[in-house]
Amino acid sequence: MKLRSALFGLCAIGLACAAQQTARTADLLFGSPTAELAREHAPDLYDQAQTAWAEAEEAQRRKDDPAADDRRTEARLWLAAAGAEAERVQLDRRRAELQREEERWSKQLARDQEASAIVAHDISRYEARAVALQEAERLSALSEGSTVNDATLDAILTRVQLNLALAEALGATDAQLSPLRERADVIARKRSRSAKAAEALLLRTEGLIGEMRAQWPEPRPGASTELVETALVTGFAADRVGGGVLIRSERFFTSDGQVSSATVKRFHGLLAAFPHGPVACQVAVPELRSRVWVRRVAVLVERLRRMDDPGRVSTGMVVTQSLSAGAVQCTFAAYRGL
Repeated sequence: MKLRSALFGLCAIGLACAAQQTARTADLLFGSPTAELAREHAPDLYDQAQTAWAEAEEAQRRKDDPAADDRRTEARLWLAAAGAEAERVQLDRRRAELQREEERWSKQLARDQEASAIVAHDISRYEARAVALQEAERLSALSEGSTVNDATLDAILTRVQLNLALAEALGATDAQLSPLRERADVIARKRSRSAKAAEALLLRTEGLIGEMRAQWPEPRPGASTELVETALVTGFAADRVGGGVLIRSERFFTSDGQVSSATVKRFHGLLAAFPHGPVACQVAVPELRSRVWVRRVAVLVERLRRMDDPGRVSTGMVVTQSLSAGAVQCTFAAYRGL
């Protein structure tokens, strides 16, 4: 009797130990970091593992050891599958994050490259402008004579090359550019001192720029800045004002009151290079009834009208203390606010 009681006690202790062992195994199995990730990223498979483990415990209570072992094995397999799926999901998410990061850096790189290109273009443009400005005084002082010196010729050829580069950037074709480049090469090679040939080439390059710009129905953004810069390097004073771009010069008339052909030619070149809109010019005079200045302004008007669009420029007289007699200021109204 005592032996039977002892055996029952041992059995009870054994069952309790088995239950405790099973609970510890479940805690270790479902409480691991891998199982936590599986529950978060693969909840369906994790639930299957828990269901199989619960069935194993139920079989254990029924003392169906083979069924309990099968269900525990099934639970481990489900949990392993859940862990593998969780790892795959994490890898996919990480891959997506890396891809988004790569795209972000690619876009940033593209922006940086674009910004670098813009900066490089600006540097080149301002370097070119600096070179041209150094030669501007010699260009603006181009004499009425038939020859030019080496310094003035170099200034003209520098400006011609800059104009051709701009015309190409605006869409000029090789058929349009090649003849002008050949003319420039001939002048540079032969060191031709013909003022007429050199200035005619300069004006033709400015006209080509104007032909390219004229393809647009109105000035493009930044055109007012280009107009100011071009006016400066060709010897005019220039400012952006509320009504457009204001061009000024005291060289339209020579010291003896004659109209300066060189200045008129350069102004025609400016008009050709910036072909949009009307241009209103005012000549500063001591008094409106001065017959001398009426005749001078009439000659200037006739010279300014020698262009493809003679009605584009309107010219009048104004009495003002801010300008010296004979000074001319012209407003390019279409280049307002650009």
